Amino acid sequence: MNDKQVVEILSGVFNETLGIDEFDLNVSMDKIQKWDSLKHIQLLSSIEHAFGIEIQFEDAIEMISGQSILDNIKKYIANV
Repeated sequence: MNDKQVVEILSGVFNETLGIDEFDLNVSMDKIQKWDSLKHIQLLSSIEHAFGIEIQFEDAIEMISGQSILDNIKKYIANV
């Protein structure tokens, strides 16, 4: 799966969870008011379901920006 495919899936997840139309690598938790701690958990759960992965706690706490989310997902899907 290439970056473009991952971003397409993330766009759907972000739209469904946070109401954001398109995923952007510059998006971050501190820039989106709706992205609070509860939405973060929902977002991570949706990402796990969409990619068939299980995100470890250490990674979950750093997945607070578009780029860090993409980087971590690529790490997980490379190991699948």
